[in-house]
Amino acid sequence: MFCCSFCPIIDGQPHKPYTFRLDDPKYRGRTLTDDSQLAAAVARELERYHMIVGWNSKLFDLPFLNARLSKVIGQICRPQFHLDLMYYAGGCSLRIGSKRLDNVQRFLRLSTAKTPIEWDDWSAVATGDKASMNRVVQHCEADVKVLAEAYWRLLPNVANIHR
Repeated sequence: MFCCSFCPIIDGQPHKPYTFRLDDPKYRGRTLTDDSQLAAAVARELERYHMIVGWNSKLFDLPFLNARLSKVIGQICRPQFHLDLMYYAGGCSLRIGSKRLDNVQRFLRLSTAKTPIEWDDWSAVATGDKASMNRVVQHCEADVKVLAEAYWRLLPNVANIHR
């Protein structure tokens, strides 16, 4: 786990994204890849919110975070409510082809856009490359901006919100 970006939506308005980064001394573990402090901080942050919204977050992000937490601190993250918008873009509400967030962004003509990222940047982050980490963070913050905008467009399709 290298980073986690957040974009709070308060009073109907998305705020500026912020990111917890593995290269921040606050979250740094004993090695360049020790993400135990970062995982614990991300879980605490997620649990602060009444509801979290993600994209493929029920099948990937939360289980990945919980695996890291189980390994390092023996507990898991339990958000109050969890809305995974991916299900509303391909399945129960809309059938627009690919459920990828960038496809949904283009289909809905959202004003925000995902950014491209090179695979080399992901692997370079593990070596402590600061420039690559900055590009990964920029990519993740763009993702949560797109997600915040998609939330308002897809919300009318949501009938129930579960844990």
